[in-house]
Amino acid sequence: MIRPWHIYEEAEEQGIQVHFLRFEEVVAMTVPGHMAIDTEKLATTAEETTVAAHELAHSCTGSYYGADATAEERQKRENAADRYAIRRYLPPEQLQQAVDSGLTECWQLAEYFGFTEDFIRKAICFYRCGNLADEQFLVHD
Repeated sequence: MIRPWHIYEEAEEQGIQVHFLRFEEVVAMTVPGHMAIDTEKLATTAEETTVAAHELAHSCTGSYYGADATAEERQKRENAADRYAIRRYLPPEQLQQAVDSGLTECWQLAEYFGFTEDFIRKAICFYRCGNLADEQFLVHD
């Protein structure tokens, strides 16, 4: 199970400073060399883990954007971060192994891996459908 502090350690090993700040409107943000998270806005460890993985993925992929970015450009950068985080923290072999062991509900997989159910759904969609948008799937056929 991945925990947020594992991701923070990984970020620091890569030379990315981790900051815990309060934001009015956002939960987290990443700029080159820095990621900042408002943990006060996150209700669970799974939410913090998911946000931390996503923010680190922005740095690893260079998928940054500014306030002037179009909605389309923002979505492309967000999707790039999600895809990287999924590949890095939920490789298909591990996900399949968990399903084969009997963990077939999204909530079970989320608890097992330490991420949110939404992140698990995105991972399953990504591996089964090749995209992050289609959430109409079944874990078992």
